[in-house]
Amino acid sequence: MKRTLFLALPFLAPICLAQQPDIRVQLLNLYQLSHATLQPVPGAQATWSTGSVRRDFPRETPVHGHAGMVGIAGHSAAKFIIDGNFLINTGIGPPRHVQGKLEISCRGNYLLFVAIMPVEQYVADVLQGETAGNMPEEALKAMAVAIRSYTTRFRERHKDDGFDFCDTTHCQFLRLEPEPSVIAAAKQTAGQLLWDRGTPLAAFYHKDCGGRSEDVRAIWGDQPSPSLISHPDGYCVRTEHGWRSEIARADLDRAIHSSGLQVPADWNRVVVADRTGSGRVRTLRFSHGRWQSGALVSASTLRFAIGRSLGWATLKSDWYDVTMQGDHFVFTGKGVGHGVGLCQTGAMEMAREGKSYRDILAFYYPGAEIGKSAKGIQWTAVPTESFELRVVNASDRIVARTAARSALQWATQRSRLALRSLPLIEVYPTVAMFRDATGEPGWVAASTHNQHVRIEPPSVLRDKFESVLRHEFLHMLVEDNAAPGTPLWFREGLVVYLGGDPAAAKEATMPGTQIERAISSRSSDAEMRQAYAQAAALVRDMDRQDGRAKLLEWLRNGLPQNVRGGDGLSTAHKETR
Repeated sequence: MKRTLFLALPFLAPICLAQQPDIRVQLLNLYQLSHATLQPVPGAQATWSTGSVRRDFPRETPVHGHAGMVGIAGHSAAKFIIDGNFLINTGIGPPRHVQGKLEISCRGNYLLFVAIMPVEQYVADVLQGETAGNMPEEALKAMAVAIRSYTTRFRERHKDDGFDFCDTTHCQFLRLEPEPSVIAAAKQTAGQLLWDRGTPLAAFYHKDCGGRSEDVRAIWGDQPSPSLISHPDGYCVRTEHGWRSEIARADLDRAIHSSGLQVPADWNRVVVADRTGSGRVRTLRFSHGRWQSGALVSASTLRFAIGRSLGWATLKSDWYDVTMQGDHFVFTGKGVGHGVGLCQTGAMEMAREGKSYRDILAFYYPGAEIGKSAKGIQWTAVPTESFELRVVNASDRIVARTAARSALQWATQRSRLALRSLPLIEVYPTVAMFRDATGEPGWVAASTHNQHVRIEPPSVLRDKFESVLRHEFLHMLVEDNAAPGTPLWFREGLVVYLGGDPAAAKEATMPGTQIERAISSRSSDAEMRQAYAQAAALVRDMDRQDGRAKLLEWLRNGLPQNVRGGDGLSTAHKETR
């Protein structure tokens, strides 16, 4: 597989999905803390550092925040990096055990703790927090895939706050010390995501659907998906338990006003005004007496208002009936949570009945595909005689077809080579989808495997779109015509040289064997660029002495031994050096 930088230098690419960047998680999100202490775990080491100072802290070390600055052990800075195996003790609940890196900064007088962790560690920590490890193995694995998909889809949710996710149910609840069974479930599904038409699925999950899941459009209208629809759940029904909650009118009124909801001042009646297709309450009407007029309040808004004031277990879901008994309102319902996506209660029952995690995911996210790279992309074929073209965005059709036709013609004339079969070009609609499908990092514009080109959209590459395709077609032509065993440095150098890339070195000083090692080992960017520049210089010198026809003959039939040389330098270079 080849890949192309925006500078048109080819690199060898891995086939698997590129590892995701570390996750930034705000810890202790619910608390406003101006003081805490850090303490290494017995027998472990931990350090704190600023940009210029790095020191061990062998014992309990106070941390405080004031006026936007953090103070540690007599040193003050806007931000400290803590690294190692240590505890954060806030005096509220048990100490938090952190293994890895932690950023501590300050907003006003309050400390901001941001843990930096690999994605798979975050998945395990969330899996522990959301399930307490109290699920059968296959259910845990299903949850791990859902959590990883949700994480990928909603990464940088708190970007404006300086982190990706908080550590509460607003994002995903986590515990920093997962159990072995939880770690195993995350490890056994590592990298696997649910895909919704080429994009990571918004894999919502909840505690108990009450026997029927909810359609995502009823709650999050901006996340429509055919994999997040309402459907019966016979597995959840087998373990279903209803719930009942009484709330005094005075308490309900307090919860409503503390959340700023607008209802009549003299309200004394609450009725269900509208339900979703699954039967859950969509809106309620607050009124006085039996008047039909009044204020409408969404069920989810009321549930959050009650949760914040009276406890999150007071109103467990939006699936209920409400009646009035004296000065109390009685809510009788079923289910726990919003009801969208995976039902943990049903997933556990499926696992107990011998279903695999893939069976569980297929049931709760129908139509979604599981994989480490993008799946289910809805391609549209664009008719053409000289190549196969697929696009997703209709707006890319004409631009891509015109550019591909011109690029293929240019590469064929430039190389004097021909392809034995039609190439396939897939134009991705977004950079994110390109990266998800290919595993390429952000500085790569296209990748080619055999005669299959995958490329970022014209709207992103703009005037570079055709030049990137030229480069990819040159790769195809060279690889399609190369004799078995043709050295990699020669093939890669020929592509760069034929492409007219200015990266060729002024003088060829590296032998082919050294170039080959640098390219194959995926060295640093600087070393790779130097290797390709040297490869192009070797081919240039060979062309100057022996001519283009001889280069192409060697490509098709193999390099003669006297050209390869003991050190890999061309005869022409040796004679003119």
